[in-house]
Amino acid sequence: MRHAGEEYGFDAQLDSTPTLLIPQTTNFNGMPTHHALSATIINASPHEGTTLQISSKVAQLLASKGFGVRVRDLYRLNIGECLGCFSVAPERCTYPCVVSDDMDAVYRALIDSHAAIFVTPTYWVNVPGKLKNLVDRLTSLENNGFLLEGLIAAVIAINQVNGGWEAASWLAGVLNMMGALIPPYGIQVFYPGSVQNRLEQCLGESAKEYWDERDLVTLTDNIAHLCSLKIREHNFGFRRRVSQTH
Repeated sequence: MRHAGEEYGFDAQLDSTPTLLIPQTTNFNGMPTHHALSATIINASPHEGTTLQISSKVAQLLASKGFGVRVRDLYRLNIGECLGCFSVAPERCTYPCVVSDDMDAVYRALIDSHAAIFVTPTYWVNVPGKLKNLVDRLTSLENNGFLLEGLIAAVIAINQVNGGWEAASWLAGVLNMMGALIPPYGIQVFYPGSVQNRLEQCLGESAKEYWDERDLVTLTDNIAHLCSLKIREHNFGFRRRVSQTH
């Protein structure tokens, strides 16, 4: 068991079991009630570095705004590859997915959340393979009623060398095609390591930390504002309620 964000004073435990900071209830249709806002954070790094730190900071900020927060540590989950059922015949791509693994809990968490934040390192101009598996498996939700429609989704990529914007933009584009809404400043790229050192030389360390903090505060403010508008409950044209899919 590892603890997230001790340097931020936030001790959410990250494992395959979701951590709820604020209790959340769900109505008959599988959607969160108005009494609590809920968010799922996908931490897509196998390491305890910048990606984990930013995931923890986002969780802390959302919790301070009244969200119940689930942190999903992707590399502690068993998520198999997509079998491409849709490519064979769309009706074969079902929900629940024919592949039974920890993705079942991820499906449930995303369906029940008002917001989802994907925090990922950059691997060769894209996301890690494990996150790509997760995204491929989301086809099950899209093909069976666009169950992510109205979800407020943000993407934060950690860019060690280059490719962060490409990775973040790709993921945000896929989520948007599945019906998710990207808030203002909802695609962000952070630059640790050598790139961060160069920025600190230009801006100064305190200025760099200020901009990073400001970006995350702005992002979580916008997520909270959009969630308060009950957008998740609005039907934008394709989504079926979960109760109608069974």
